[in-house]
Amino acid sequence: MSSTCEECERIRALIEQLEAIEREVACVDPGRRDKAVEQVASLKGQLLDVLSDVLASGDGAMRRAAAYGLSKLQDLHSVPLLVAALGDSDETVRGWVVEALAACSGSLVVGPLVRALADQSVYVYYSACNALKAIRADDVWPALEEHLQSPEATVRKRIAKLLGDMGEYKAVPRLVSLTRDSDPGVRYEAVEALRKIGDSRAVDALIGCLNDESHEVRCGAVQALRWAGDLRAVEPLVAVCVENEELRLLAIQALREIAGDEAISPVVHALRQSRELVRATATEILGTSQRSKRAGVS
Repeated sequence: MSSTCEECERIRALIEQLEAIEREVACVDPGRRDKAVEQVASLKGQLLDVLSDVLASGDGAMRRAAAYGLSKLQDLHSVPLLVAALGDSDETVRGWVVEALAACSGSLVVGPLVRALADQSVYVYYSACNALKAIRADDVWPALEEHLQSPEATVRKRIAKLLGDMGEYKAVPRLVSLTRDSDPGVRYEAVEALRKIGDSRAVDALIGCLNDESHEVRCGAVQALRWAGDLRAVEPLVAVCVENEELRLLAIQALREIAGDEAISPVVHALRQSRELVRATATEILGTSQRSKRAGVS
């Protein structure tokens, strides 16, 4: 690790020197500036070539340093090599590669960054997320939409979360579809994303999620409906209050947000009636049972 830090420090120093020269060149007499700019560009190109070669064939420490250097150079010419290095066995290399792609910006890096969302390393995944959030949403959405069809649940889950963080309204129909995904983690992230986006088109799907087999999805649906504030959710939430003790408090809070404090009294009344009905039904069953036993004895 120390050798990696030393190499990164050397590369950082070289890049800083190049940047300092570029600033000085800007102050050079216009008659001599073109030649100076050409020489600086040549030096930068040579450094890019060296870093590219090291990234492709160096040992672990050198590949990390090279990826770090490329992240500072911000050169679109390095994009193809960086894309190939997303498959590097070293997590730190992949992390710096994502940083380098993010620094290059432009439409060329969107696809590779979206693919990096599937990385096994959480560090690489988060770096890719942050990079994609910094790019114009209209440029990112087509690639994200395509990968929502990934056979990997982890990819679908991570993209759903990212779309929620981005507040991407275009994604609402696709996220609604994901609330019926076979994977509970994907369904939960879809519900959470819909909560963050807050689009009324999702209300019916969220109501359907109140009966999901996953406790986390059901809780998420209640919270999403709470934030949505749509009156269509009142009746389903009342049913949750009466029928589902574990979600009752969340559902009452949601009803208060949607319909105001005055919504609580009818819910409390309904719960009392429900308990009375349970008690009366149990009493009737016990009475019937006892009569049957006496009739059997006689």
